[in-house]
Amino acid sequence: MPSVEWNRAAWSQRHGWEQHGDEWSGMASACGQPYELWKEALVDTFVVPSLTPASDVLEIAPGHGRWTEHLLAGAGSVVIVDINQECLDACRVRFSDDPRLRGHLTTGSSLSFLDGRSIDFAWSFDSFVHMEGDVIKGYLSELARVLRPGGRAVIHHAGLRRWSLPLVPVTRRLGLVGRVVQRLAGQGRWRDSGNRSPVAREDVASWARVVGLTVERQTQCWGDRGQYDVRKYGDWITILNKPDAKV
Repeated sequence: MPSVEWNRAAWSQRHGWEQHGDEWSGMASACGQPYELWKEALVDTFVVPSLTPASDVLEIAPGHGRWTEHLLAGAGSVVIVDINQECLDACRVRFSDDPRLRGHLTTGSSLSFLDGRSIDFAWSFDSFVHMEGDVIKGYLSELARVLRPGGRAVIHHAGLRRWSLPLVPVTRRLGLVGRVVQRLAGQGRWRDSGNRSPVAREDVASWARVVGLTVERQTQCWGDRGQYDVRKYGDWITILNKPDAKV
């Protein structure tokens, strides 16, 4: 299971960030689409409709800014939070100290540096997929606090088959064979789990509702024909809303 420590080492030490995150083109390839079109359609579908020149935006785990550039293009201000100072520093350099961009280091899921009801839109892609359940719960609780009434969050996360999750403690003890069994059960894959956390889409929806967020929808695909998707590792995208009434 990718722990906070695993994520800190993976993205500050082991990964090279050759293309600032755009090296992760495998999801586009898996659905038979050019990466540039896959990414553009993702931004147009899930990011652009939520941005205005007055929007205060939060991005959780920006990496080297693969999505941050698109948030800055349409928002009034962007706050990025990461567990790796190296990623925050890379974004600061990449965006030339844009005064609309602020960065904060967190130890896990705390957004204590943000006031309540201060964010219009929150975004995270390719990061929650590696987060343990308790970390996801922590972020969802914080999102319920920091989003303004009517605010929205779009989160890309793991989506293992729920019935397979009770098998995880058993398959972990079986070494390589156990890992293959878990991939087949949870994701329908023989190889390469993508280091996905044992989290189901139903879990994310349930945890969000517990803290007072509403689930607008959960989807794996987008585009006029549904031609773009995040199905390679069985992932999902969940769109959440902060009710107008007090949470």
